[in-house]
Amino acid sequence: MSWPAWLQLGVATVHEQEGESFRPAVLLKASDLYVKAMVLLVLVSSIVVSALVVIYTAYQYRLNFNHQQQLVQQWDELQVEWGQLLLEQGALAANSRVENLATKKLAMQIPARIEVIRDER
Repeated sequence: MSWPAWLQLGVATVHEQEGESFRPAVLLKASDLYVKAMVLLVLVSSIVVSALVVIYTAYQYRLNFNHQQQLVQQWDELQVEWGQLLLEQGALAANSRVENLATKKLAMQIPARIEVIRDER
């Protein structure tokens, strides 16, 4: 496994003998291993935190979507009730009904002659 160039600071190399040819061996200093381990730990922590944020966001989206669906259903029910109330208001305020109630319950009559009286002071 090779590290990216920006992570290979402070790498010491020595040559060791393998068979007949010399091959460079890479020795890492303890501080280099610590830095790389810390970088790896930060990256893994970032991934875990990012995954948790994605899960939380998806959970909040589902909650909000359910709440929105409930509000839409409530709005539909209120629209139906509003329509029924408008029909009831129209039926109660009909001219024939008001005239019928006025003559039967209040004993009101339509005047035979309309007389206008003005206050002229």
